[in-house]
Amino acid sequence: MKRPMAMALLAVVSTGATADEPQGQGYGLGMKSCAEFAKEYRAQPALTESLFFAWAEGFMSGLNLVATANSLPARRLASIDMGSAEIQIRGYCDAHPLSQYVGAVVTIYNSLPGLPENSN
Repeated sequence: MKRPMAMALLAVVSTGATADEPQGQGYGLGMKSCAEFAKEYRAQPALTESLFFAWAEGFMSGLNLVATANSLPARRLASIDMGSAEIQIRGYCDAHPLSQYVGAVVTIYNSLPGLPENSN
């Protein structure tokens, strides 16, 4: 494994929750502010985008799983390509530096078309 990747993985693992974290809070890269994302993106664009967007894909997949489990309409995740979603996230974060990265992801998720009920 290359040294930058090992350092990035160490950084991801070290963003753990603390004992005094309020219940119901999120976990991982998506909880970082858009300003933190932008700073990391400026330093290592490809690596930062890969790591953060992998978190975003998992988060949106999780939202779909929860929706399905609760008989709610899920979203068509395949209706947006990865490159377009990454551009939208960067735009959101540029406009909302104090927001969490997850805010950009939720905005994209909510804009996606719903899946028909029978495809859940």
